[in-house]
Amino acid sequence: MSDTRTYGGWRARRGFGVGKLSESQTAVMAGCVMFPLGTWVLVASTGLPLLVMGIALLVSLVTGVLALVPHRSRGVSLGGSLIIAARSATANRKGWSEWESGVFTRHPRGKELPGVLAPLMPLSTKDGLGNPFGLLWDRRTGRLTASLRVAPVGTVLADQDRQDLWIGSFAAWQASLGYEPTVEWASITVESAPSTGTELADYVSDRLDPAAPAVARETMREVAEAHRGSTADISVRVSLTFQPQRARPQPRDDAERVAEVSRALSGLEGDLPLCGVAMLGRATAADMTHWLRSAYDPHARGELARLAEQKHLLAWADAGPVKAHALADHYWHDSGWSCTWALAGLPNQLVTSNVLAPLVTPGRYHRRVTITYQPYPADQAGDVVAREATGSAFRREVRRRRGIDDTARDRTDEVRARQAAEEEARGAGVGLWGMYVTTTVEDPRRLPDAIADVESRARNAKLRLRRCWGWQGAGFAASLGVGIYPPELARRGRMAR
Repeated sequence: MSDTRTYGGWRARRGFGVGKLSESQTAVMAGCVMFPLGTWVLVASTGLPLLVMGIALLVSLVTGVLALVPHRSRGVSLGGSLIIAARSATANRKGWSEWESGVFTRHPRGKELPGVLAPLMPLSTKDGLGNPFGLLWDRRTGRLTASLRVAPVGTVLADQDRQDLWIGSFAAWQASLGYEPTVEWASITVESAPSTGTELADYVSDRLDPAAPAVARETMREVAEAHRGSTADISVRVSLTFQPQRARPQPRDDAERVAEVSRALSGLEGDLPLCGVAMLGRATAADMTHWLRSAYDPHARGELARLAEQKHLLAWADAGPVKAHALADHYWHDSGWSCTWALAGLPNQLVTSNVLAPLVTPGRYHRRVTITYQPYPADQAGDVVAREATGSAFRREVRRRRGIDDTARDRTDEVRARQAAEEEARGAGVGLWGMYVTTTVEDPRRLPDAIADVESRARNAKLRLRRCWGWQGAGFAASLGVGIYPPELARRGRMAR
């Protein structure tokens, strides 16, 4: 019998940050030291009053405290926490945190979704074989997002060698994303919810043979009725976001952009069955509409499932909520109350292939887990890991000159940085991982229990999650797997400012 294979070595990008500080915090610290020194030179050479030196020291002290001291529970600095609080207060004061669709009002933008989902618009097209599929078009950036419906084969009947083969194939698929210039990022969404009690009965009733004996039909109905509360709805989808303008030659119109995305998608979806999933096909625009409506109105999930089974399609105007309100610690939307977390840290120890099982296994509450991956282009990945290895060596030299002994974490970080560079040289992909977890309840009194359930499952999965304080609406949108990527939103916001 072969030994159980373990996985690990994940490492957060640190650059040339000194100690536990990031690159930006290191730059702020250097500025807080250099600014008073420069002011002192200016005071000594020009005869300015010493009050100027005192002001410079005060500014440097306040800036250093705000930038370097971490908030107790939010995972950011005190300055970052103040910025989040100020933005939340501004959004609440101006009404940006609330949404009303205006069901009885005609409005030119009435069909848009709330918040960061507003630029999205569905497109319907066909692949090379004439099969229809849908794309979500971000009208602000021009990106196109396609979703692939998949069904995991499962590991219950698979031996360890087969599981290792699937994981290796997925690593190769992930590395191939860096060679496709149009791919921006990918996401894998696992959504589970307890059955409403009617799906199983409807499923059995629709498939009963009228010619079957009455005893057999009655037995099937009794079995379905007895198990109505013990089933769960599980769906898995893989979403890929493309920027077709990166293709060469550059597409000239919308038709060529869609064709470029379809071409790239064909190659990527063909390799997924090797990763332990069965392909169910590309999602249509109607599928995406049903996913969004079910997320915003969980009470209507059973009725929406029946409509989808009967091929009754919803319009895009019905995808969003009638009313929604983003609060600091949760998100209210139609019949649901949701709370979202973002990934704060991957396991430090080695783990087995089923480490995420506690988080994705169905439970008492509706839960959606979305894993994001932004690949570095293959021609840049080597430079990225080389800079990380150099930065790790730089921090070791700083500690040596200051007479500080290396800790176990320092040594482990340096080993992982070198290991990443070696594995990239052997063909491994390099990218940024993320995760967004959302739990939803229909009764606000049960939200604390659902929150405790997710946090307990995250601990069992060896993950560190942070609640999306102050940006619950954006976190909820990111967990939907429709092409919303919060790091890109943050970069876009900084560029706009």
